Order: sequence, then C-alpha cells, then structure tokens
Amino acid sequence: MQYMTSLTIFFMLFFYYAVPTALLAILEYFLAKLESPWPGRVLPILSVVHALGWALMWLINLSSSAATGLLLLVPLVPLVVFNIPTLIFLLIYKNTRKKFTELRAMDRKDIQDL
Repeated sequence: MQYMTSLTIFFMLFFYYAVPTALLAILEYFLAKLESPWPGRVLPILSVVHALGWALMWLINLSSSAATGLLLLVPLVPLVVFNIPTLIFLLIYKNTRKKFTELRAMDRKDIQDL
C-alpha cells in the first residue's frame, strides 16, 4: 500500500479547499455589492452550517466508538478548519458593505441638509 506524500496532500487541499474558497470569495464580493444585504450573508451562513455539520458528524462517529476525554475535542478540528472560509467571506462582506453604508450615510446627511 502506498502512502500519500506531503506534496500530494498539499495539492489535494489546494484543489479541493482553497480553489473553491477563492471562487466563492469572488461570488461573495459581488453578492455583498448588491443593494439588499441578505444575498451577501448567504455564503457565510452556509459555510457555518457546513462546518457545524462536519463537526456534528465527527462527534456522532466518535460517540459511537469508545471515545473518552480528550477525544471529544476532536470535532473542534473540522469546526476550526471549515470556518476559515467563513472568516474570509465575512471579511469580504464587511469591507464591501462598509463602503456601501458610508455612501448611504452621506446620502442621508445630504438629504437632511436640504
């Protein structure tokens, strides 16, 4: 049986995790630029649900085996790893919406000045 090299693992992580995250980050940018704030919130919410699903699946699989003590902390690994895209999506959302809210505040100020 052949073991995977670290280079193979790196390429698998890159193609199955980093590339989709980058493509979805571009989509998040365009969704956050829309007038309504809700389309930009969809990807971070789905990303959190995805991470919680993986953590729950790991927890269920560990509870079916003879897991004790520190092994119950193992589901924190997918929770942390799969929430990295969530943080990226939230940063993109906040930075994009910040510009939009500043423009709206300026418009309100101009209307009040009239």
